[in-house]
Formats: sequence, C-alpha cells, structure tokens
Amino acid sequence: MVSWSDCWLDDQLIVEAGSIDVSPASSIVSGDSGVGKTMLLRVISRQNPNLRPRLVFQEPTLLPWQTVTENLSIVCEDIGLQERWLSLFDLSEVSRLSPGQLSLGMQRRIAIVRGILARPGLLMLDEPSASQAPANVERLISNIKTTISEEGVPTIIVTHSPGDFEALRPSYLELAGQPAVLNQAKI
Repeated sequence: MVSWSDCWLDDQLIVEAGSIDVSPASSIVSGDSGVGKTMLLRVISRQNPNLRPRLVFQEPTLLPWQTVTENLSIVCEDIGLQERWLSLFDLSEVSRLSPGQLSLGMQRRIAIVRGILARPGLLMLDEPSASQAPANVERLISNIKTTISEEGVPTIIVTHSPGDFEALRPSYLELAGQPAVLNQAKI
C-alpha cells in the first residue's frame, strides 16, 4: 500500500491525501493536464522511502556527457544485466552513444531501463509512451509487463493514453477535481 498526505503548492491544495494498493501489478493514473499527476508521483516517492521508489520523469534525466552504458552504470555495474535490458528495449546498438546522439523516444526508453536496473520496490513512470512510435509503444508495454512479472516490481504509470496499457491488466485510477482526488476509473 502506498499512501500520501495532502499535496500543497504554496497555499493551494493540489491533490488530496490518499492511497493506492500496489501489490505486484500495475496501476494507471490518468487525468487532465495540470491536475497534479506528476506532483502525486513526486509526493509518493518522497513519502514512501521504505519502498525504494524510482521515479522516471517525463523528460529523460540522462547525463549528457556520459554514454548510455555510463548512465546505466550509475545504478547497476552489471554489464550483462545492462545488455539484457537494453536488448529487451531494442537499444543494444546505442550503448556507446551519448544521449545527445539519440532520439527523445530512445532517451526515454533508456531512462526506463535505468529505473528498472536500480531495482526499485516501486517503479513510477511519468508518460512513458510519449515520443514513442506506435510500434515502440507496443514493445514498451511488453517490456513493462516483463518488469512487473519477472522482477515483481509494482508499477504506477501516469498517462494521457490509459487504453494503451490494457495488456498490463492494470487498475485504472483517475485524478480529477480541484483539489484533485484519486478515484477508480472506467476505461
């Protein structure tokens, strides 16, 4: 179970306190732009350190002066494991390149691989399918499913396209209102 207290920005309540059951499965959180989805992920990350959460942001946070392998080595020095996950995400050929030599979609997938290699107790992905070609979205979802099943990592995914993730058999949640409240959603 993941819980959080009220999320405030200055003197405005943005997201009300709540909780999500994150047994080894996936939860999809959708909602309008600006409702507080990313803020919710940040607060969950800060307030649940015992789960060793790993938040993969919408914008890749790769170090531009390092190669892909060096970026991954920050969290995992096992080159064999790096190669396995890079291969799963169709990124084997980019390990020696720097982030600036890659498309935004590739950078996002590398950031997700880095999140997985960190061996989190909770993986949170903020808009993971953004900047991905349709074929890559299908592959991305398959790889997230592998992460959940093989690694047993509960995953929370924030997205504007919750239907894309149907193959994960997620619980669907919607963040809505002012202040925003998280509720079960029907897709």
